[in-house]
Amino acid sequence: MKRHSHLISVGLMMMAFVIAAREYYINYQLDTSVSSVDFPNSDEILSLNPIALETTSVAVSEDKVVVPVERYQTLKIEKGDTLTTVLGKLELSAQDIESVTKALKGRYNPRDLKTGQSFSVKYRQDQEGITLLSLEFKPTLEHHIAVERNVHGKFKVEKKAVELKKVLRRVDGTIGSSFYNAALKMGIPAAIVKEAITALSYTINFQHGIRNGDPFELLYEEYQDAEGKCVKTGSLKYISVIARGQLHRIYYYAPPGKMGGYYNARGESVVRSLLQTPIDPSRMRITSKFGSRVHPIKGFRRDHKGVDFGAPHGTAVMAAGDGVVVKAGYFGDYGNYVRIRHAGGYETVYAHLSKISPNVRVGTFVKQRQVIGNVGATGLATGPHLHHEVIHKNVHINPQSVKALPSVQLAAKDLQKFSQFKNEIETKIVGLPMKNQLAQGEEISITG
Repeated sequence: MKRHSHLISVGLMMMAFVIAAREYYINYQLDTSVSSVDFPNSDEILSLNPIALETTSVAVSEDKVVVPVERYQTLKIEKGDTLTTVLGKLELSAQDIESVTKALKGRYNPRDLKTGQSFSVKYRQDQEGITLLSLEFKPTLEHHIAVERNVHGKFKVEKKAVELKKVLRRVDGTIGSSFYNAALKMGIPAAIVKEAITALSYTINFQHGIRNGDPFELLYEEYQDAEGKCVKTGSLKYISVIARGQLHRIYYYAPPGKMGGYYNARGESVVRSLLQTPIDPSRMRITSKFGSRVHPIKGFRRDHKGVDFGAPHGTAVMAAGDGVVVKAGYFGDYGNYVRIRHAGGYETVYAHLSKISPNVRVGTFVKQRQVIGNVGATGLATGPHLHHEVIHKNVHINPQSVKALPSVQLAAKDLQKFSQFKNEIETKIVGLPMKNQLAQGEEISITG
């Protein structure tokens, strides 16, 4: 009996050893090569060993799965790049690139992207690849374009105007070598400086009417984005200059329903009958004054019946006032020559031009500041300059001392509104302590 029990025990131990060995072998095969194993179904496992369901733990290693992730990236157009080539560097699908390019063409031509233009891209990366979700950029400082993929997988393009805040910028300084250079050094945009020169040129001789140390003050509009960066410049609102001890104040004012213009403190238009300098003051200098002089070529003394403005060859020459052209062509020692008849018995002469504008012919009407030709050295001239004459009732007079005809004044109903506008400028802006930036985070209302 004992011998029989011993045999049974030995048999059970052998069976347990076989089962353990079989489990070890199965696990070893699964761990080394899961893909090469054909897993039995549940019935097969039961038929092999009913105990295996409780004792066997099969470890299966899963395939690597790419978790979807959204990324943002800023791209820049380099020399020779196109939108297609730049997006291609992200390994986007050709279909996405073609779709977004086609969608853009309705609102913006991708070919207009300039070198240095940057844009933001949002895309999704998963096991299927890279999918474009959105694209944003600013083709100009004033516009924003957003391209987004909708729920149907189509790209929708939206063009928005960038919201800008209008502020008033005030700059004050002193004139150095020239008003133009001094204003530029103060950070005033060139367009505003030229506009100020235009407004002042009716009353100030920029060559001799101002001097080193004369103070000036300007007030102009500026449009800023959400970060406070200047996006564009608005209009000049006010300018004052103390030229040789004389104060000049000019205001830009637009009467209701009428064109705007520049007015002095009395509500009189500063536009005179004739300009004192028919050339951009920043590009010229007076090389010979009106009166008796020794001729630089002929060598004898005689009256100089005009003023010579030295300027680079090709500098634009403007009509000093509205009028009719009475002579245009080559005229002996004067070279290329234009003569204009104005109201009030005045005539102006422009000589030594390198060329006369094609639309300037005898009998044509020209407007003040219209370009009629360019500086040259035709005729009897030692170098490029403009010889300018003013004739009043057949008598030559000094162009630098022409007395202005009566100015156009605002009508009574407009004059009252102008006075209110002027007072607001003086009390809210001019009367404040000197500083370079106003209205930052502050509302300033100006009538008119």
